[in-house]
Amino acid sequence: MNPLDQLPLLAVLLLCIMLQISFIELGFRYGMSRRGGGYKAQMAQVRAIMGASLGLLAFMLAFSFNIAQQHFEERSSAYMMEVSAIHSALRSSALLDERAESQARELLGQFTRTRIATIDALKAADVEHVVDLIRESEQIHGSLWALATTSIEDASEDSNMGMFAQSVLAMIAAHEARLQASLFNRISAVIWATLVLMAVLAMVVMGYQAGLTGTRSGLATWTLAITFAAVLTLITDLDRPRMTLFEVNQQLMFELEARLSEGVAQEPGIK
Repeated sequence: MNPLDQLPLLAVLLLCIMLQISFIELGFRYGMSRRGGGYKAQMAQVRAIMGASLGLLAFMLAFSFNIAQQHFEERSSAYMMEVSAIHSALRSSALLDERAESQARELLGQFTRTRIATIDALKAADVEHVVDLIRESEQIHGSLWALATTSIEDASEDSNMGMFAQSVLAMIAAHEARLQASLFNRISAVIWATLVLMAVLAMVVMGYQAGLTGTRSGLATWTLAITFAAVLTLITDLDRPRMTLFEVNQQLMFELEARLSEGVAQEPGIK
């Protein structure tokens, strides 16, 4: 996982702000040391480079934000697929015999409770517990699939029994899609490194330009640093599984778990 995943979002914001302010100050002091008779001749070039650097940085931020937004939408889509697959398995379990239906409902209830526990573990950044819960989910899938295949064999020519097996396969596919979207679809380390490098260089050039003139605006400096830091923080939150500002609404899963616990198979919906 990305090292930033372990940091609280506020810490990411403050770290980004302080790094940018530090490099602006570094550029400013270097610019002050380079002031001389020919510094006016450098101003046009430095301003052009500063404008180009800030423009490219803005482009990279927009590009990275778009990738992170897509990852968030994929997580939301995978979540809806999983809820739909669980509910389909719950409904089709009514086609099984009484003993198999009871086992299926118990396994589905256990699976939804495991999914909810996984969400809590992600929020707590407990990576080891998340891995254990994922393995437990896959074991439940195995038990459901074994139940489905046994029911099909016992039912001989009854084609309705295959509906439960199809629903279990849909659950497994949704589970894999969720893992892919949550844990593996991340912004590349190369993109992060390029983004950080461009931000550092742009801040240095901005500070250098101010140093050559011998004047700077504290308001402008802090405004720019906070603006870019805020966008970087939003990108970080959208891209990582442990989201703070952006969260997938888990109400459907909670309601489905409640209905499974009550033994009522109804269509899940947000109250």
